[in-house]
Amino acid sequence: MKRFLLTLFQIPVICFILHYEAFGQEHNSPPDVRIAWDYSSMQQIAEKGAYPRLTRLKDSTLLVIYETRTGNVHLKKSFDDGKSWSVPEEVFSKFVYAALDGKSTIVNIANPEIKQLNNGDVVIACNYRPQKAEIAPYSIVIRRSTDNAQTWLPPQSLYSAAPRFTDGCWEPSFLQLPNGELQVYFANENPYRNSNEQEISMLRSKDNGVTWSEATTMVSFRKDRRDGMPVPIIVNNNIVVAIEDNKTAQFKPYTIRTPLSENWSQPVLANSENRNYALNKLISDTVYMGAPYLCKLPNGQTLLSYQTNENRMHDWELSTMEVAIGDKEAKNFGKRTRPFDVPLNKEAKWNSIGVWNNHTVVALSSSNFKSKYVAPWLIKGYIIPEIRLNNSKIEDYPIFIGSKGESNLRAGITCKDGSVFIECNIYEPEETTTTDSCGVFLFLSLNKKKYKVWSSRSGHNYLFAKKGDKWIKPDFIKLLSIKTEDSAEGYRISYKVPPQLSGRGSLTVLSLGLALSVSGKEKKYVEYLANMSEEHPESWIKILL
Repeated sequence: MKRFLLTLFQIPVICFILHYEAFGQEHNSPPDVRIAWDYSSMQQIAEKGAYPRLTRLKDSTLLVIYETRTGNVHLKKSFDDGKSWSVPEEVFSKFVYAALDGKSTIVNIANPEIKQLNNGDVVIACNYRPQKAEIAPYSIVIRRSTDNAQTWLPPQSLYSAAPRFTDGCWEPSFLQLPNGELQVYFANENPYRNSNEQEISMLRSKDNGVTWSEATTMVSFRKDRRDGMPVPIIVNNNIVVAIEDNKTAQFKPYTIRTPLSENWSQPVLANSENRNYALNKLISDTVYMGAPYLCKLPNGQTLLSYQTNENRMHDWELSTMEVAIGDKEAKNFGKRTRPFDVPLNKEAKWNSIGVWNNHTVVALSSSNFKSKYVAPWLIKGYIIPEIRLNNSKIEDYPIFIGSKGESNLRAGITCKDGSVFIECNIYEPEETTTTDSCGVFLFLSLNKKKYKVWSSRSGHNYLFAKKGDKWIKPDFIKLLSIKTEDSAEGYRISYKVPPQLSGRGSLTVLSLGLALSVSGKEKKYVEYLANMSEEHPESWIKILL
């Protein structure tokens, strides 16, 4: 055990109750919740594959579905919360379509989506894609299981478009309304056979998908453009659908919406107030951001994913996955992160996101960033939430850093007798060194005074204060206590921050940031808390006292 104490004089401690508050809750500001991706949670679901989607059944069984890239769709199950997966089951198989005129073509299966309905049935939707033109129609097709995904009824065709790629239908996704109505949304070129336009269409079922409306409902359309890849959720009393919209040169994520009471009685056209650019910042027209996916977080906020070539190769085929956090209206998406560290010459596309549990989300992608072939990958992300603290011991460690490698940090915070206590538990694999380059940076903003503390694994500690735009070693420090000790899987650093460190004798404003420094045999890096910038304390975790 190593202990570090800096003190000049002590001022009587003024006791206070400490709690987290969300900052940036104004309508146009990004929310405080952030997602921290866990490198150590990554899994490759199959040797090859694409377009992965995941759902959790009511009995907690996990189902993941994906294209095999050989024309079929496979399903895998996990009964142990994702620790292991079953052998793949082929739930859709490519087949030969023979027309009455004697012509034939292979029909491949693409774009699988899966959902458990309110009545317990499980439904899978997909897109039939014939290899040859003018023989078989492009179609939206579903299969159903009435026994918890044990067996599947025969495929049921819901909609057929033209028998050619330029007038097809694509990318189905499900939504079930509170009144039980089941909806399937899809991108549809079929109505625009004399142009390159595309709309979002929707089909309805009143009986859990046994029978369907014959006519489609137009959900959205932008003249001379191509609304695509819809994913719907319910937000408050509205249906909100994420789409890709090429209003300008490149696709960007947009949302379209309708009140549940209206249920798409009118389509969302180009200039409708119900069509919104999704991100909280405008991105250059030259940047591609397509193939969105949308889900709702346990606290009511929203999560959006898409694939983008921003700051990468110009070729959109080498895009990577990005995730942004929105407000409780599914607007103002910010705090962008990239779940997978994808080299510029690799890809991570056709992604999806979902809620794993109340504290964790999951991102799935088709990527070759660590595999020989493009394959379905999974990674977990921890929700760093709004937290209320009181005078108690640290039991939860909601702050996480660990998206770049196996090393990671989990931190918890509490207060007692007027002081703030911060505990960081660092996991280090055996191949990591124990030199002074391994350690933790702690950043504190106390009543406009800003400090940075470096604590190495070997017990050396240094404190810096912000003066102008530089970090300098201060010539005074009233009180700071740091304890470093080894643990079973790495080391632990504990901090005690009294209120008089602010220079006022009590704390009224406190923000903190963290960064983990790793020095391994193969790579050395410093990883900051998600969405944090060292130079911008407003991006640190803000605590109101």
